[in-house]
Amino acid sequence: MKDHAVRVLFCLLAAGVAADDVVLKVYPLGLTDPVSAAEVVRGMLSPQGRVVEDVPNHRLIVFDRPEVQARIAEALKTLQVPARNVRITVFHSSERTEDQSEAGVSVGGRAWPPRPRADVRLGGSSSRSTAESRQDIVVLSGGKASITVAEQVPYADWFWAWGQDQGLWPAQSVQWRDVGTSLVVEPFVLDDHTIRLRVTPQFSYFLDRERLVTRVQQLSTEVVVREGEEVDLGGLTLSNREFRERFLLGVGRSGQTERVQIRLRARVES
Repeated sequence: MKDHAVRVLFCLLAAGVAADDVVLKVYPLGLTDPVSAAEVVRGMLSPQGRVVEDVPNHRLIVFDRPEVQARIAEALKTLQVPARNVRITVFHSSERTEDQSEAGVSVGGRAWPPRPRADVRLGGSSSRSTAESRQDIVVLSGGKASITVAEQVPYADWFWAWGQDQGLWPAQSVQWRDVGTSLVVEPFVLDDHTIRLRVTPQFSYFLDRERLVTRVQQLSTEVVVREGEEVDLGGLTLSNREFRERFLLGVGRSGQTERVQIRLRARVES
């Protein structure tokens, strides 16, 4: 987007990069990984050159002399990645625990935190029910797949206040409704046996009458896995632990809060 490129230019100028003998160029990357491409470009820059990874738009923004830009353009051509499909197997489970003997702390009429107890007591105080499902998704390396976490969240007001502090949605009196959560998974094939996964939390919601989707890019996290290795997405490190705890909760059909667990395996399609 042009506004992003302009902001990058201003940042470079503020960093003391002279603008009289350098030019700004934007390089779409197609299926090439922006992180890997940026590493290649950094080794080619002049002392006053700069490169910015525009990961959301899958491109590089480079500020350098014209002759350097020409060499970078040729180098990026050699990084063109052939299309590789990645099959992602998703294991989705939700758990609801009812405990009559312990009231816990009530948040919005629901117990917090949810109790991850695994026992069933006949005629007693605690019971647990679990629902499981499996899904196969095929996505191009460098593409995106969305995995549903919850169709409705129990702590929408908390997320709304948190998002306003982060500047994710406008500060206004009309709040969102019908809030759902998902994880956007971007697989990048590194070689025949290794895949890097970038995982980003995402919200879908109504604001007034408009259906919107917002990705929380600042909480994206990455993990490198061997082909076929199982990954628990709930175990990935997020910088905000409180956000993670609430993000992995949903409202079940009975109206009770359920803890959601998502595991996946990724394989490169031949």
